[in-house]
Amino acid sequence: MSVATTAGLELRATARRRRHVRLVGSAGSQRHRERAHFTRGKRQRGIALVVAITTIAILSAMLAEMHEATSTAFAVSMAERDRLQAEYMADSGLDLTRLLVAAEPRIRQLVGPMYQMLIGRPPPMLPVWNLADSILSPFCHRPGMARVTLNEDGSRNTEDGDDSEDSGFGFDAFSSAEGLEDLPGTCTIVSVAENSKININDPLYLDGDRARRSIAMQLFALIGGYQSPSPYDPLFEGEDADGQYTSRLDIVSDILDWWDPDTERSSFDPGAGTVTSAGAEDDIYQRLDDPYKVKNAPFDSLEEMRLVRGVGDDFWATFVEPRPHDPTSRILTIYGSGAVNPNEAPPAVLLARVCSFVNNQPLCTNPAEGAKFIQLLSTVRAMIPIPFFTRSADFLTFLEGRGGPQDLYPMLVGYLGPDSLLLFQPITVPAAKRRDMQGSFVTGARIIDVQVTGQVGRSSVTLDAILNFHDRWTPPPPNAGRMPGLGIFHHFRID
Repeated sequence: MSVATTAGLELRATARRRRHVRLVGSAGSQRHRERAHFTRGKRQRGIALVVAITTIAILSAMLAEMHEATSTAFAVSMAERDRLQAEYMADSGLDLTRLLVAAEPRIRQLVGPMYQMLIGRPPPMLPVWNLADSILSPFCHRPGMARVTLNEDGSRNTEDGDDSEDSGFGFDAFSSAEGLEDLPGTCTIVSVAENSKININDPLYLDGDRARRSIAMQLFALIGGYQSPSPYDPLFEGEDADGQYTSRLDIVSDILDWWDPDTERSSFDPGAGTVTSAGAEDDIYQRLDDPYKVKNAPFDSLEEMRLVRGVGDDFWATFVEPRPHDPTSRILTIYGSGAVNPNEAPPAVLLARVCSFVNNQPLCTNPAEGAKFIQLLSTVRAMIPIPFFTRSADFLTFLEGRGGPQDLYPMLVGYLGPDSLLLFQPITVPAAKRRDMQGSFVTGARIIDVQVTGQVGRSSVTLDAILNFHDRWTPPPPNAGRMPGLGIFHHFRID
């Protein structure tokens, strides 16, 4: 075979091999492309799932946040609406109470003949404020709605409502009235006359030493100063919250020093019944860890008493407010003229007021006699809840054990017997003190504390107002006028 032939054969073989390589490479590339495309498709389908899940998660979070914001805004708006309605419910109860007190003279005219038949004399001012919650119940309580009342410890109690609108006196008087079925909530009224308590503040119509002596004698008698031994002795035998030893005389003097205008310390002598001044009144307060000065101005609130030396939690719970947040349990006040209403005041307050004049008699010096007086008067009020004393002289007659068959003490003697151990020993009122003692008691109420709690849903608003109805009130200069029929606000607070 020639050389040319051999070369040709080799060229053709080489061409065939190259063609075969191209065909094999082309097939491999096609398979590689198909495999890459398949892999890319799978990868793209996985990313779509992740994107979908992420999108759903983001939308869910946005929806949850939107729902929470909307729910919060709705709850806040509902609470604001309920609070506003509760405030107006309380405000309505307060205005209705003012109207009820203003209408007391006309109510007294209606019940006057019945009282005259029972007691034998005209009625005194009727304590209609004590019945405000019952009388005004149709305006504060919708049938079937839960009602908020006050427990003895001052806490609020929610009672289930019924289907009848009861006026509180055993008959249905308002079930057919229009406009009372749309009440949004309830209101609870607690009102009390401030002259049923001992006023520790600067009295309205006493000045100087007379005012200080009057307050000192009452306060000293209230905390058991004239009794030996006294059940309150343990309160004054230990250290107070500031590490000080505070006696009865210290507390009496410090309360006087808080509101009297001078800067000298008051010194009360219970034996002589005098108040003198000696030394600086700020010394004891300057030695405290957080020193401050005596105010030398009248109390603005009862809570201000806690700034006075020796007035701690035990003193407060015993002599100021035995049941927290319950104005009916308070014994002390900062409002009024200093005269006490024997028809309204707790027996312990009456005993302290009496003993500020006749502190050397068994009723004041013997704890057993004082306990008899308190128990007897408490029992009588619980059994016959009417005002017994038309005038302050009627109360002095009761203390002296005198009077006719329709007077209280002779009635008790006839019921219990003259030798009953339940009767306290009557007192003897000195002729020189009778006029002042009679002037220290009044049978009307001119300054009244009204607390009204409006309840709508879970919202509760309490209005605390001191109403002044005193006919001797005149507006401050240069204004002129007289007391309006609905009284004036001496103090107002919203809680």
